[in-house]
Amino acid sequence: MSFNDLASVIDRNRKLYVQMHRPPDPDCLASAAVLSDLLRSAGFVPSIVYTGLISKPETNELIDNIGIKLIRLDTESNKVLIKEDDQIIVVDCQKGNSNVVRQPGEYIACIDHHPDLASASYPYCDIRPEFGACSSMMYQYANDIGYELSPVQAALLIYGIRIDTDDLSRRKYLVDIDIFCSLYKVANLEILSNIGKNSIRPEDISTTIMAYENLTIKNNIAYSFAGDDKAKESLAELADRLISLADVSFVVVYSKCFNGYNFSIRSQVDSLHAGKIAKYAFSKVNGDGGGHMFMAGGLIPKVAFMDLLGDKAVMERVIDMTEDAIENVAGH
Repeated sequence: MSFNDLASVIDRNRKLYVQMHRPPDPDCLASAAVLSDLLRSAGFVPSIVYTGLISKPETNELIDNIGIKLIRLDTESNKVLIKEDDQIIVVDCQKGNSNVVRQPGEYIACIDHHPDLASASYPYCDIRPEFGACSSMMYQYANDIGYELSPVQAALLIYGIRIDTDDLSRRKYLVDIDIFCSLYKVANLEILSNIGKNSIRPEDISTTIMAYENLTIKNNIAYSFAGDDKAKESLAELADRLISLADVSFVVVYSKCFNGYNFSIRSQVDSLHAGKIAKYAFSKVNGDGGGHMFMAGGLIPKVAFMDLLGDKAVMERVIDMTEDAIENVAGH
């Protein structure tokens, strides 16, 4: 798979969109931005689109500082922007994911580093779970065609790699570390120096307090209910904090939303594959889940908990579901 292979499936006479998942994180954002620049260098005219509120301060700061042009589709003026004849490339995600809002256009390509959903098909498909970040794949695309990344583009990809590999702490992704070092030599690091400072919001403090108050640890697994209507980014940050607790090897954090419960899952041992455990557990209740060995997430519909009264009962079911999934996934 290469950029030239991707370009060969694009019709220059039809509109082209690069779609991010909901809400886009720094890796997704960096990948979409650099891919769009590569496409423009080849004479295409792509637009970057997404749905959902980008609430994380550092992500918004990154967008503002670098001047990335994005189109939010779930607004009154843009909700019918994409037409059936338009072309869509999904980046850092796959159609069929719970965080990808299906659009009317034709999905001609997918570039992703998450495990293959298998049920989806595209004229061009490049899915490589051996990468820790989609940003690393974008570096390879640029390198393959001799495209010289600017210091700003390099900084953007560095930030994406850092976030999705937990600051390069996940040794499994050695290829990402090599790419990070190559990017570091040319990146404009001043752009990144202030991102993340003063990024804690008052609501983050209350969410963290609630998450610790509702914390249960059983068999070295931490379970936490973070409350109602918490952003997926907040759940992910909580999961990252809880996995650092002493004697905890696996984390399940969840929050109630309008159509069910959102989950963020972390693992730090190879024997507990977060993505496989999430996929097994959620599929048993008609939910949608999956991810990498160390990071996963998903959504369980509210009907799965309709027969329960109170948050304690929901927690007990979450624990039972997780234990059942671990037992079945570990046995195969």
